[in-house]
This record gives sequence, C-alpha cells and structure tokens, in this order.
Amino acid sequence: MASTERTLEEFRAEEFTVFQAGIDAGADMVMVSHIAAPALTGDNTPCSLSSAVVTDLLRDELHFDGVIITDALNMSAITDYYGADEAAVLALRAGCDMLLMPEDYEKAYNAVLQAVQEENGPISEERINDALRRIYRIKYADKVQ
Repeated sequence: MASTERTLEEFRAEEFTVFQAGIDAGADMVMVSHIAAPALTGDNTPCSLSSAVVTDLLRDELHFDGVIITDALNMSAITDYYGADEAAVLALRAGCDMLLMPEDYEKAYNAVLQAVQEENGPISEERINDALRRIYRIKYADKVQ
C-alpha cells in the first residue's frame, strides 16, 4: 500500500486546492485513492475507507456534494488487507457512494445487503438512499426538463 507522511497543512495547501477548484468548477464525481495518509486518517487506513477523509474532509470541509467513488477495490492496496465484504462495507460507511470493481462482487454485494438489513447495522438504508440520490442526479441530469 502506498503511503504518505504529508501533513494536513501540506494537503490543504496543495492537493486540496486542486480538488476545491474541481468542486467549484462543478465536478460531478471524485475518486478517492487507497493511499494511506496517517495525518488525515489517524492511522494506516486507506483514504477510500476512511470517514475522516471521505466525510469530514471531502464532504464537510470541501463541501463536495457529488458522487464519491472508490478507486478499484480489486487493487492489492485493498485485497492484501481486507476482504471484498469488509472493504465494501467500510467504503460505504466512510461515505463513498460507488464501489469500483470489488474483488468479489457477490461477496461485497451480500455484505452490503446484510449491513443494511441488520437492525442498527453498520449502514443505514438512508445512507444508501443518499448515495442513490447523488448517483441518479448525475445519471438523469440530461433527462430532467
């Protein structure tokens, strides 16, 4: 897994300015990488599975309300450390709306389904509905009159 020792201040001064420019220009989607950035996440959790990055920074600080997609979940940065089921649930809990290429689609799908169906499970139905609203907003944007 790739990692960086860059500080939050360095991210804000450099990388975040590029993301903010894209957001301000109307970007519909942002892909979050699997890089480990302990200064952002507090540990070696990949950014794509971290609510500190996806929700706290991208949604809350940078005010991005579009679709957030993971990088490919079949990459070794994920598969060497997480099962397809765990990675899918963690990414959605972190705030990602779309899961790109889970290593085992059926396993990931069933884990998400179970996580939503469990009473007080790790993913609420409302969380899934929020993601679907963002996806549909893009998918049907040219069809709205």
